[in-house]
Amino acid sequence: MYILSDVTLEDLKNGGTVTYKLVSPEEADFEKNKIAVTSPIGKALMKKKKGDLVSVVVPAGTTLEYRILDVA
Repeated sequence: MYILSDVTLEDLKNGGTVTYKLVSPEEADFEKNKIAVTSPIGKALMKKKKGDLVSVVVPAGTTLEYRILDVA
């Protein structure tokens, strides 16, 4: 497995938190919170840092809004 980083996010709409592992497309498994760097969320998180706000439109048409709490 090739993990690029772990990113912990605060969902600005519901206040919850989630940690994603940014991985290569071959390792992606959304049910295990492993998202590809080529996915819409993965692309939005690249080159971001702790404290940044991220807004991304996912294929379902929903806009997700996050604050980056930690990057490991």
